[in-house]
Amino acid sequence: MVSRKIIFTGLDFAGKTSIITAITKRFGFEEEVAKLKPTRRVARDTFRFLGFEFHRLDFGGQAQYREAYLKNPAKYFSSTDLIFYVIDAQDYNRYVETIDYLDELLLFFKEEQEYPPICVMFHKMDPQFVKDRVINQKILTLKQALTRYSHDFDIFFFETTIFDIKSIMTAFSSGLSMVFEKMEMVSNLFSDISSNYNSILIALFDAKGITIGEYYKPHLQIKEKVKIYEIYIKLQKQIVAENRLLLEFSDKFESGIRFSGVIEVLNFGNLDFYLLFIIEEDEIDLEKTVDILDKIESAKPQMENLILQIIQ
Repeated sequence: MVSRKIIFTGLDFAGKTSIITAITKRFGFEEEVAKLKPTRRVARDTFRFLGFEFHRLDFGGQAQYREAYLKNPAKYFSSTDLIFYVIDAQDYNRYVETIDYLDELLLFFKEEQEYPPICVMFHKMDPQFVKDRVINQKILTLKQALTRYSHDFDIFFFETTIFDIKSIMTAFSSGLSMVFEKMEMVSNLFSDISSNYNSILIALFDAKGITIGEYYKPHLQIKEKVKIYEIYIKLQKQIVAENRLLLEFSDKFESGIRFSGVIEVLNFGNLDFYLLFIIEEDEIDLEKTVDILDKIESAKPQMENLILQIIQ
């Protein structure tokens, strides 16, 4: 089996292990996060995704460990396929320190002529800080400083918090999509399908909640995307608990706009995928809403063929 190497690194107390725990557990991870202790040296685990085996390394960020990594960087960092560099967004007194560490890491990769994509996660962007002008200005300044790496590396920025599992899963899924170029094909297909039916969302997730591909209606607000993902998690739990293959649902946003949707399980051997359709309800003619969902459902064979291409 082909394998890939992912590393989570950054300073101590940035939240690396909390992020990994949220990704791994998804359901009820908050209690476990509260009990976490700082990672000592390097914690390793393995997971499978789309037929590949991933080795995930969580690097303890204490100063003594960072010094040890940098004394023998080839031992720890060689052959890395994807980097998640985690920064505590609230601890801007250590921004200089974290940039210095990232400098050292990327210098090693440049010397080795290895250029893995880098996902910089500004973590702990908890709800009360989303509109905080001071912290947002400091993050913007740091992003501008980090763009100097873009001459050599593909670098992407994400703002995450454990209070919004969607933010974490989006960052993680986006990172994996950089390793799997074929995943973009799924999003492109969803975009084409959605243009015909004015869909709010078409998305495909694996059993762990990793996004394989998605299309959101333009200008959909963040809080609406979060609500959709919370509904998805709830429905996935229900499908598993009731051993079902399909669920239909209806709900509404805070704006009052109602929407209908379908979540369906697609099985390929021992792999399960979850296909999610959501469209805005036609409150005058609900039969029209049902008809649109049926038409989107008729495009499922295209999606299944595309999934087979990706996992083969």
